[in-house]
Amino acid sequence: MNSPWLSETSSEGAVSAILLGPLEKSLLSSEAEIYSKGVLWIAPPTENFSSSYPANIHCLDRSSESKKLSETIDEFLRLDYDKPPTVKVSSHIAEDDENAYTPILDLVISSIDSTLRARRTRSDTGVLRQEQVFRNLAGYLRSRIPEKWRDSAQGNLAVVVGAGPSLDITLPLIKSGFPKPLVVAADSALRALKDAGVDPDFVVSIDPEKSHDSCTSIDHRPGIAILSTQSHSSWSQRWGDNVRYLSGRVMTEDWLAAKGIPKTSLLAVNNAGLAAMLVAEFLGPAAIILVGMDLAGGGDGTDRYAECTGRSHIQIHAKVSHNVPGNHTETVSTPFLSDWSETSETCARISRARNMINLNDRGALLEGSIVIHPDQVDELKEALAESLTPYESDAAVFSERRGISGQGLDQVLALLATRCDEAWKNLRPLLAKENATAQEKRRGLQELLGNQDIAALIGDYSFAVMPEIGPGKEPTSEELETRIRELRRILWLLEDALVDAEPSDEFLTRLLTETFA
Repeated sequence: MNSPWLSETSSEGAVSAILLGPLEKSLLSSEAEIYSKGVLWIAPPTENFSSSYPANIHCLDRSSESKKLSETIDEFLRLDYDKPPTVKVSSHIAEDDENAYTPILDLVISSIDSTLRARRTRSDTGVLRQEQVFRNLAGYLRSRIPEKWRDSAQGNLAVVVGAGPSLDITLPLIKSGFPKPLVVAADSALRALKDAGVDPDFVVSIDPEKSHDSCTSIDHRPGIAILSTQSHSSWSQRWGDNVRYLSGRVMTEDWLAAKGIPKTSLLAVNNAGLAAMLVAEFLGPAAIILVGMDLAGGGDGTDRYAECTGRSHIQIHAKVSHNVPGNHTETVSTPFLSDWSETSETCARISRARNMINLNDRGALLEGSIVIHPDQVDELKEALAESLTPYESDAAVFSERRGISGQGLDQVLALLATRCDEAWKNLRPLLAKENATAQEKRRGLQELLGNQDIAALIGDYSFAVMPEIGPGKEPTSEELETRIRELRRILWLLEDALVDAEPSDEFLTRLLTETFA
């Protein structure tokens, strides 16, 4: 018997599925029985989806706009935190329109890949991320990127420096011959720029585990550091006042936004190279050159960084790679599918307003970019010299920052102090009772994180811990004790942030003498 599926990507233990293409009702019903949490059927255009189908089948018209497709897929992926869905493509897609399903399948795979990575990251590093958020919180409240910076580099050239293997070839080419550019560097490229004698105007770092000292020498701190609240705290320690923060996909920032501290209009993303590209766009240059933005494993597929970065010993150990369009070959293999997809989409959008030039002899194609081989760099220099003016940094503009102070700051800090005191009220009994059982510890954490306001404030910690103490989970007493002590450390860091935010003397007195809850 012929299989009803053209392709099938099974996930062990999956309780949900995404099905693409025309399917008979009986087969759909059978799949609905197998995948109890739900089936997303991306189907041929249809006006009405019959109510006679099982209730856990969700039908999505394959001709829907890409935004609708993406939002529906992302929503469906929330049905099961632990296991990705099985993905099946009907053998009858040719009877509909086979070509129409190719981009949808790519979107499904990319969405699953990025969702799983985000979940793994938050689960594995949630505590660390929350610690960094509170270490950076005072700076975030006082010193964010202001709107005044927007379009301050009009008519100029910007160079965005990533750390991919091609940087060994392209970095020497940008040192001279171009109209003086604005340089925005990803953190991992910093040592290479120092050795080349290039001082970036901005350095972007957003990784909670990547320290300043792992990227360059301890005394090297050029330009302005652009950070996320999740950035490793060593970056703010090295740059001091020359730091500006971006808002991002951080639950504590969502909590603050709900309390009246709006996010920056420019948002951080998960990839430093892409974030550097967005910073460059925000400054409004006429053209942007990308170097070291390979988004593919170099050499034998394991090379992540250029030799000149001093990080070439860090190798890629990906279980899965995907073929995507290449700059100089039809396809290249990449383990960074979601990063490439997001960067390519962003590049396509930016290119509608300005030239995006990818100076590269390898790597993955970024939609909308003009690919220039290093052999053609002299022609590029001549063309840009005729149309662009040299960049001159405006100290008055870049001394500006966005922040809160005075009574407004005290009010926000009072809200933070109140939630902190409420958390301590629940946590102290767990710390005081030496012989508490695993059940008591679990119940105590459940009650504490059951307060939605507190759970949102300590968001990444909550995201990491909640799945461990939910229904059907039986963590050991030792595992729970670790989580309790981690939370204690996080609350200490929050209290430090309240002081570091430089509130009024009146607030400091209240903080030291009163309980806010």
